[in-house]
Amino acid sequence: MSPESYHFGTRLAVRCDYYAFPRTGSHYLWACFTGLFDLVFYPNAFVDNPEAKQRADELNPHAFYVLRLRDDGVPYQPVYINAAPQGVHGAPASGEWPVITLIRDPHPTIYSWFHTATERWGANFPDRVAWMREAYQQYRNFYDAALAQVEKDPARSLLIRFEELKQDPAVLAALVKFVGVQPKLSPAFVHWWTAFERMTKPGGKRTFYRAGNNAQWRSDAGWQADLAKVHPGDFSRYGYPGTT
Repeated sequence: MSPESYHFGTRLAVRCDYYAFPRTGSHYLWACFTGLFDLVFYPNAFVDNPEAKQRADELNPHAFYVLRLRDDGVPYQPVYINAAPQGVHGAPASGEWPVITLIRDPHPTIYSWFHTATERWGANFPDRVAWMREAYQQYRNFYDAALAQVEKDPARSLLIRFEELKQDPAVLAALVKFVGVQPKLSPAFVHWWTAFERMTKPGGKRTFYRAGNNAQWRSDAGWQADLAKVHPGDFSRYGYPGTT
């Protein structure tokens, strides 16, 4: 057994590589993966650690129980989605396997990244404007590499937009078609069940599963003032508008 030929029992798992920038909605999409596919994992240190497990404390305890169920008559087909082919949040790169990439509007992405880093992990950034400039540049570098992969091999590349994923179950249907297996639960049900308010615990302070929306950054006056100094520029190449 190896990451390149992962058998679960006697069955060879369907494999895809997966890339996503921080705070683009990976945990939401992985909940969808859990509902759609019989996920199997090659052991790795990226998910088997106390901090990663602690995040589950902010979730509805029944959420993943439901997602691990299956419709009657659906055959078992292991699916191996490699979440860190270049390390956690490593830049997308061409490889032997089909690639799934998740993208989100850069402005709520960077906003969420900052607040998760400071409120959950206790990071301190004395010069927030400088941090924001660097974060936006990292976003550009990451998704320049991702789009290059899509342009190079479109048939084996799937770009999922967080905004469309939340809005339309057809995105999950397209994901199932791309992976090429029968889903164990219907895309429509998985889309309904994984709604943010259903998956997270009500009330209380959440530092990882924060708000699940793209608008919060616009109402933060201090952030808006710093963003005006950053001049993050145009993101139409990635399918998103500027800061206006």
